[in-house]
Amino acid sequence: MTTLYERALDDLRAVFSRLDEAQVDRAVEAIARAGRIALYGVGREGLQIKGLAMRLYHLGLNASVVGDMSTPPLGQGDLLVVSAGPGQFSTVAA
Repeated sequence: MTTLYERALDDLRAVFSRLDEAQVDRAVEAIARAGRIALYGVGREGLQIKGLAMRLYHLGLNASVVGDMSTPPLGQGDLLVVSAGPGQFSTVAA
C-alpha cells in the first residue's frame, strides 16, 4: 500500500513531467529581468502567490503583493504576475 507521501510525490512527478521547460525558462528570465515584480492571486492560489512574492524578495528581487500598502506602481520593464486557476475573476482580468 502506498503512503500518503508516496502519493503526493507521484502527483508532483506527474505535474513536472508535463512542464514545458522552454516556458519555464522564459518565465524565469522574465522574472530575473524585471525591474519590479507585483504578484496577485485569488483564493488558495493567492496564498501561494504571497509565498512566491516573499521568496522572490528574499532572493533580492523587488517583489511585492498587489493590495499591500508598499506595492509600488508598475511601469516599463516591470512584471505583473496574476493567478486564478478556478476561472475568470473580474479582479484578475482587470
